[in-house]
Amino acid sequence: MLKRYGLVATVLMMAIGAGARWRRFLRPMPTPAGTCPVPLAWSDAEKIPVIGLAPRLKSIITDPVGLIIGNQKAHGDFFTLRLPTIYDLTILFGAEHYQKILSLPTDHAGVGEVLHRVPTVGFWFPRTDNGPDTLQALIVTGRRIIATLLTPARVSEIPARAAAIAERHSAQWTDLVDLTEVIHPIVYEVTCRYFVGDAVWDNIGERLTHFYRHICDGIDVPRSALAVTPFHYFMPEHRHTRKLYRMLRDSWTDFQHCDSPLMAAINAARLNGQELTHADKMWMFMYVLWNATAYPGAYTYWTLVDVLTHPGVYTHVQATYDQSERLEYLQRCLAESVRMYPVASLVRYLYKPYEFKHRGTTYHIPAGNGVAVVPGALNRDLTQIPDNPDCYDPDRYLRTPAPSLSSFGRGPFGCVAERFSKIVTASIIDQLLSQYSMDIVADIPTRRQRVHQTYPGSPLPVALTPAPAIHKSFAHS
Repeated sequence: MLKRYGLVATVLMMAIGAGARWRRFLRPMPTPAGTCPVPLAWSDAEKIPVIGLAPRLKSIITDPVGLIIGNQKAHGDFFTLRLPTIYDLTILFGAEHYQKILSLPTDHAGVGEVLHRVPTVGFWFPRTDNGPDTLQALIVTGRRIIATLLTPARVSEIPARAAAIAERHSAQWTDLVDLTEVIHPIVYEVTCRYFVGDAVWDNIGERLTHFYRHICDGIDVPRSALAVTPFHYFMPEHRHTRKLYRMLRDSWTDFQHCDSPLMAAINAARLNGQELTHADKMWMFMYVLWNATAYPGAYTYWTLVDVLTHPGVYTHVQATYDQSERLEYLQRCLAESVRMYPVASLVRYLYKPYEFKHRGTTYHIPAGNGVAVVPGALNRDLTQIPDNPDCYDPDRYLRTPAPSLSSFGRGPFGCVAERFSKIVTASIIDQLLSQYSMDIVADIPTRRQRVHQTYPGSPLPVALTPAPAIHKSFAHS
């Protein structure tokens, strides 16, 4: 009997302790006197002790955009999401927060802790020190390398090179092609040749295309969540990350003798005044090409889909016989595709507290937490996009004043390759539409929007017929 009572008492004490811990879990973090914490956002189901973790984790993994938008409707333009095992993430809506958060210096807010959780870039691919702080230092160095290589003279050569590469690839197409499979090899060759040079690409380009197509899928939130479990051994992006590493390791000495802009820039780079270690040089090679493939590949695909599915836009491209005007128009098409479907959120990890005022109250976000802004909300805000923000309209960028976009970020971690990406996408699409009239013959695949636009999981067959000769001739003007 005493043993039974002892067991009951033990279970009761454990339940009381668990309940106390759960109540603490539901409370906002303490803040300094005179300030208030940003309210924690919980649904009724998420408040159920322990069991409430399941719906929160499910929302984070499968529908982060829906989680953010749903909580905005319930809690307003700022709230905090408690992310189990990670850190609190405060979501801030509005143009003022977008400008302030993204403009914070790197010692105040950074991305090391954020990208530290992204497969391949944050983990899997070896580097000298696996910590988030050194990851941020490498990212900053990588951004400088990319910016250094984007000289106006070399960027101006992209349209002609992209047209030649697209024409060579498309010459192998049949009358019916799957856009999901044929667009990214063109983009990858254009962008990677630009950075690594012809000699390196001719050596490993086909393998790079195969590896990075799978690696880029790892950006998606559900796959990132799976990547930290033992199941990652079965994931294609993990296997191809290992293959990429082994290929670079085995070829690295040969690359030193190639005329490669990227290799030269990596060898010249310095981190804290020191030459990069061998491991960090290979990581940097991987990182630059990850940037050169992940975003341009998916966004070129979806921009072409948007052009083909908006008859007025497609007709405008076909009716414009001046190539420079077509390229400018297609760059605006990319801007519109990114505006309507941008990165779901831009997250910074706070090394120092961040405070803001709202209706006379000072809100305090402690250091050691994340803070995120939501470009998609701003890009459909009538105060930022006054003319029908839900309409796909590439000509909105010709109006005065031009719309205020929140698509490419800003500040120390903003996109350094915006112009490069626009030229690549416009040049490839221009060449393809100058060669072919395209007719989509199936339903459009679901456009998944969890981090940024990713490749669809299903085919998109397109029927091809030769473009009118008068239009095709301008592709080589």
